Amino acid sequence: MLASATSAFAAPTFIRVAAKLSPNDPPQGGLDPLQGQGMLTISGVTAGNFLVVITSLSVGDVALPTTVTSPGETWIRDVHSYTQGGITGDSLDIFHLANVSAGSKTLTITSPQTARSLRAVVLEYSGVATNSPVHRTSIQYGLNPSGGAPVTGSAGSVTTTIASCLIVVGCRTDSDFEGWSPGPGYTMRTLYPDSNTEPDQKLGVEDRIAVAPGTYSGTFTFNSDIFACGMVAYAPAGGGSGATAPLPPTNLRVVGSP
Repeated sequence: MLASATSAFAAPTFIRVAAKLSPNDPPQGGLDPLQGQGMLTISGVTAGNFLVVITSLSVGDVALPTTVTSPGETWIRDVHSYTQGGITGDSLDIFHLANVSAGSKTLTITSPQTARSLRAVVLEYSGVATNSPVHRTSIQYGLNPSGGAPVTGSAGSVTTTIASCLIVVGCRTDSDFEGWSPGPGYTMRTLYPDSNTEPDQKLGVEDRIAVAPGTYSGTFTFNSDIFACGMVAYAPAGGGSGATAPLPPTNLRVVGSP
């Protein structure tokens, strides 16, 4: 039997969709998702895990991003994607919180504007780097005409240099995800149980593990419409900024050989 080298970094693990926020949800704490503001509570968070929040806004000054806060914690915005070219349309933000404390959390999501529908999805993972976890990012938008044949909504691509990265892709579109499918190699984390259920009509989220270093695209398919997509590659535990994967062991030999 031959000895073999293995990756130094174990792949992150998807735990759950921890929460969702929809324009149809009632206001909480005076914050109304129909007015670009919202509040949601996550319970049962495991200490040391990793949270990702994907938010989207509709029609307005899309250059203005959302902000996520929770008591005693600092959320990092990783990307802000929005439609450009004179189109007043969609925007999308992706945030993370690393090495979280255990228990319940109340998240407040705000926007400088008060006339835009807010949607949000919160994901929980384990095994993500606690120090500088953002490895690569990409954003892209499209100005496709509404109601046409299915198109590919893309966040672009990222090129990873370490193994076992977690890639999270989000996309906001006006097509209500008709004709929807995830990108190759990705698992959808929204559209359950029904694509007609908010916030999954217009906010899509998918993820995958980039097992080996290389270039990975982040795409969705849906009926033609404008879109704003973003993607983030997060390093696995031990693989954050400044970390380097160790060289494979040398002097490998067949077990039992002299």
